[in-house]
Amino acid sequence: MEPRPSHNRAPHQLPAGRHGLPRAFVVSNQRERILDAVLQAASQSGYAAMRIEDVIAIAGVSRRTFYDHFANKEEAFLAAYELVLEQLLSGVTSAFASGESWTSRVRRGLAAFLNLLASEPVLAQVCVVEALAAGPRALARRTAAMEEFQALLQPPKGDALATSTAPPVAVEAIVGGIYEVIYSRVTSQRTEELPSLLPSLLHSALLPFVGAEVAEAEYERTMRTAAERAIPAP
Repeated sequence: MEPRPSHNRAPHQLPAGRHGLPRAFVVSNQRERILDAVLQAASQSGYAAMRIEDVIAIAGVSRRTFYDHFANKEEAFLAAYELVLEQLLSGVTSAFASGESWTSRVRRGLAAFLNLLASEPVLAQVCVVEALAAGPRALARRTAAMEEFQALLQPPKGDALATSTAPPVAVEAIVGGIYEVIYSRVTSQRTEELPSLLPSLLHSALLPFVGAEVAEAEYERTMRTAAERAIPAP
């Protein structure tokens, strides 16, 4: 007898019954689906209103399967949030490392951050907005991530363009200010505008270290590059 097809199974769900797949693969697949569902549910309804029922419905898993992986919705959100931060930090640090000078590294890293958020609105909503509502553990992880970004804004000793230093609280204020600008765009459903903010945000990030002349030159350079990319090819 031919097995009955499962008409209710979503494309991302594993086949029911004996599928012959290794348990490690099944567990990994279930966990990935739950984490993806957490991101979707949190971005749609907000962390406070997100229910486990919403997550399992999106993931296509049972309540028991959810609790096999996570103790509660906070644990699931923290795991999903960690993945988002890893993706963002990896993209930013990789772009940062490709720069020839400290100013170009800051420009590349900031551009990567803005582009990643703009291309992934769900991730932007979770990382920038919902993490604030997810409790002290999420806030502590957010603080640690922001400290990693702050470290990138400290020019190396002997940098030719960095003519002054700024105390840690000043760097904290710069990163916090950039975050607030991004937060306002994400909460007003204007995430797609983030890449266009690069010239102004870069100017703010560089100014305390390189002075007005160099910061203005980087602003103009970044504006020209953006304008050139916006011109359609003939």
